[in-house]
Amino acid sequence: MASKRKPYVREMDANWWKDHPFYRFYMIREGTALFAIWVSLLLMCGMADAGGILSVLSNPLIILINLVAFAAALLHAKTWFDLAPKAMNLTEAQNRLVIGGLWALTLAVSLIVLLVAFA
Repeated sequence: MASKRKPYVREMDANWWKDHPFYRFYMIREGTALFAIWVSLLLMCGMADAGGILSVLSNPLIILINLVAFAAALLHAKTWFDLAPKAMNLTEAQNRLVIGGLWALTLAVSLIVLLVAFA
């Protein structure tokens, strides 16, 4: 037999995440995905029309968006690199070693890509 009482539904404000710093940072980190989409679309357009993309990339607004996308990528990388040792149950010294190794690997791969691009 079904109850005649209406179930309790807690009201959820649309801005629930603004009340706590942890959730604000979480939403900012998740927002970095929008800039990842931007970079992906830019790369696909560049592959489709390699000659025409250079004029688009020289636009000051596009340069500004790309700088913000770069900062968003660094924030996203930092949060992922900080999360990686937590999945391994390591000591604090080992945590720093893993995080430092991930940043070193990122820097090394970035330098190799730059060297290949400008060679």
